[in-house]
Amino acid sequence: FTILVGLSLAEICSVYPSAGSVYHWAGQLTSAKHAPLASFICGWFNFIGNAAGDAAFSSGFATMVNAAIVLNGGDSLSTGVQVAIGIGITFIWAVQNALRIDQQGWLNNLAAFFQISSTIAIVIVLFVMAPQRAAASDVFTSTYNGTGFPMGYVYCISILSTLFSFAGYEAGAHLAEETRGAGRAAPKGIVGTCICSALVGIAYILALLFAIPDVETFVTNNSGDDAPPSLVVATYQIAAPGAAAMALTILLIINLYFAGMSSITVTTRIGFAMSRDGVFPLSKYLRWIYKRTQTPLANVVLIFFVDSLLLLLQLASTTAFTDILSIATFGFQVSYLIPIFFRCTVARKTFVLGEFNLGRFGVPIAVIASIWLTITSIIMFFPAQYPVTKDNMNYTVVIAGGVLVLAATYWFISARHWFVGPKRVDADSTPLPPAYVEPEDNTTKDISSEVATSRV
Repeated sequence: FTILVGLSLAEICSVYPSAGSVYHWAGQLTSAKHAPLASFICGWFNFIGNAAGDAAFSSGFATMVNAAIVLNGGDSLSTGVQVAIGIGITFIWAVQNALRIDQQGWLNNLAAFFQISSTIAIVIVLFVMAPQRAAASDVFTSTYNGTGFPMGYVYCISILSTLFSFAGYEAGAHLAEETRGAGRAAPKGIVGTCICSALVGIAYILALLFAIPDVETFVTNNSGDDAPPSLVVATYQIAAPGAAAMALTILLIINLYFAGMSSITVTTRIGFAMSRDGVFPLSKYLRWIYKRTQTPLANVVLIFFVDSLLLLLQLASTTAFTDILSIATFGFQVSYLIPIFFRCTVARKTFVLGEFNLGRFGVPIAVIASIWLTITSIIMFFPAQYPVTKDNMNYTVVIAGGVLVLAATYWFISARHWFVGPKRVDADSTPLPPAYVEPEDNTTKDISSEVATSRV
């Protein structure tokens, strides 16, 4: 189903390659009367989804650092210390994204190579070194339910982590204005990301599951007060005890570092595109470009601030990390749903096919994708444990509602009187910050880009 969503987004991207991505497409696919509101709502949800995604990587990074410390014989870090580590690594990523982007091309290439090669290495180690393996019947047919909810309910909520792993596959579209042949290259990037994520994800999950001989025993041994910080690292210990488990954990930490760095790069692009069009309060300040580095510095500061607030949720709830995943996934799902829904309804007969198109299957695929996104968006509000208490409840509805109230207040008080939706690329007076800036002479400046983004 996710690949169908990716295909629909890719078809739209081929016609409207823009850094605003789904936010821009929402305004293009509906009527002129409703375009401003559609773009406004879509943009806010996409931004909060990406910002929460940043926070999820930061939180995951801190959790894995804690797991490495415990694996090495140290004491587990307190929640407060882990939150501080998360905010600290977010600050480092923000600083990196505030530097000249043309000096980071080698780092992006290194990140892409490392993430692919290290994931392959982890999968091989888990398959080769595991002293015992689960039976194929256990991996593919057995179930385990420790939530207190009926199994049918568990099937629904179990898709959360999978959907988050897939989320953000439209990231390449945010760089479309800086890509040659964007009408074909950006859509291929979207579809390719979906397919690669599926293949790599399946291989990694199978490697983990085959390394656990008995899931129920594994969960029992790794629960309670002495539970390890991460069940993934606990699996590494079973498959490759000792130094090998530590090496795999370090690889995962580095992967999370690169993923978070790339995630904030994408969020910065989205925030700048929206600020350029006046979607945020104080947009005239947020779209400011620091000339020395050619980066939207004020936007980077905003994203760091929002990510830090989301990370602080962990001080109030034991399920905060799951909540952050839900917020991120819900934001992505809604922002994908809006343009795809318009594609198969109001724009069904007026949509002009681009270089990448699905032909007569475009509308049916968009309908299926819309239904899937609607159902899974609702699931993001479901609690993951029973009985539900104030400590383990799903706060996604509270945070999503808060964002919606903030956006609605700004819309009715101010934005609805003047906001007209995303500006056309050829009418933009403020260009996007370049990913590569060549030396300029007295009369011209040539801009190109080559940025690789990836999610673990």
